[in-house]
Amino acid sequence: MPSTIQDDAQQIWKAGVAAVRADRVVMDHVQWDGRWLTITQDAYDLSTVERLWIVGAGKATSGLLRGLLHVLLASRYAYPAIQGWINIPEDAFQPEDLEIARKAGITVCQARPPGINEPTERVVYGTREIVRIVENAGVRDCVITLISGGGSALLCLPSPGISLDTKLAVTRSLSSRGANIEQLNAVRRCMSQVKGGGLARRCHAPRMLSLILSDVLGDPLEYIASGPTVLNPRPDPRLASTILKEFCPGEFLELLSRWESDLRNSILQNELPSPETECVIKNYVMANNATAVMAAKRKAVELGYRLFDGVSTMAESSFGSEAAAYGENFARSLLQMPVPTNANDQPNDNHQRVAWITGGEPTVVLPASAVRGRGGRNQHLVLAAGIAAIEGLQSSDGSINEIGVGNDGVGNDGDWVILSGGTDGEDGPTDAAGAWVDRDWVRRYGKERDELEKGLARCDSYSIFEQTGNLLRTGPTHTNVCDVRVGLRRGAP
Repeated sequence: MPSTIQDDAQQIWKAGVAAVRADRVVMDHVQWDGRWLTITQDAYDLSTVERLWIVGAGKATSGLLRGLLHVLLASRYAYPAIQGWINIPEDAFQPEDLEIARKAGITVCQARPPGINEPTERVVYGTREIVRIVENAGVRDCVITLISGGGSALLCLPSPGISLDTKLAVTRSLSSRGANIEQLNAVRRCMSQVKGGGLARRCHAPRMLSLILSDVLGDPLEYIASGPTVLNPRPDPRLASTILKEFCPGEFLELLSRWESDLRNSILQNELPSPETECVIKNYVMANNATAVMAAKRKAVELGYRLFDGVSTMAESSFGSEAAAYGENFARSLLQMPVPTNANDQPNDNHQRVAWITGGEPTVVLPASAVRGRGGRNQHLVLAAGIAAIEGLQSSDGSINEIGVGNDGVGNDGDWVILSGGTDGEDGPTDAAGAWVDRDWVRRYGKERDELEKGLARCDSYSIFEQTGNLLRTGPTHTNVCDVRVGLRRGAP
């Protein structure tokens, strides 16, 4: 039985996620031969190393650890003694991970609840243990750090004089008002002892090697988990103050006063360790969002879709980074793609199938908590896309066209679907990775457009898609490289 277009969308999305599963990418990029630890093309002589200290934090760090331990333990060669500590979410591991880690001498700290991407006192406790390890590493040791997205919330040690509550309040306020990852991390660096290279500066071993799963487009190392192993840029209180004043005017005055005092008295420059350190630090990105997007595209081709990349270069740059605006533009662009209605000159119907696959991580400006519903950026984006599709299909009398993508004569037949999901299996504080809409969803709920728009304004996309059965639920995926979006069109046979 031929697959439905909805099945195809999920297969394509899952292929992208599978390509960046943390354990697999480590096993693909790391080798051990009893003396040399090879990471991508670089080989490190560990013949004189007595102990490997393995530390890390992030949503995919358990998977990174699983892959690294497989490389070492499955080898027929001896390896140095292993000890360490990682901070992960409570559900971000496979059942056998804890026992494998325990036998290898690694403490796995389940440091925060599922779906709550914020630091806890347990996170702070675990971070102190990680700092203790890197500070006590000796001249015959090597430190390997495992870093992935979500590490900002899972590697947290506030600067002296700054409470965890203050740090949480600042981050929540900036996030709810649309601050992007660069702005968030600029502020986080000034509130932390480990971000912005703080962890690397505390390492007393001769070498620190970092295996990183990137959740930031372009892989700027200083933004992934706020750059705990990246010495530059250093904390900049002037920049942090400017960002805080822009997004949170009149708030956090005590924190602003502290930073201004630091600048006036040059305390920050005199007290922070120099960016130079005797520890040699190397950072390696194992996989990223582009890895997932390319794998998803390969799957789409395998399923008989022709890739449409023209919109990516012509229009997508103007979509912006706000989730609702992106969803609206994504839907309109997808539904206006010209799709032939027959393929008589072809041995198959590939030319009747078009796929548009993108990645990234848009932002959402949240309403006041008193009216705010449940949802995440992917669900928000998809709901906005669905509403835009309803607008394109709605006739002047308010009814929805039985089949089609609009009244402009472009592609008035066939089928389509839009799916967007977080590769980590989490989308906001919910149990869903994202959501999807299609032609049938528009036909069923098009007359409820006003209610859908109210739900979008309340950021209550989860409640809507839970009722309509359009949530994408995967559970933890053991990876984290931003989001993958899949748009598919099929012409009529």
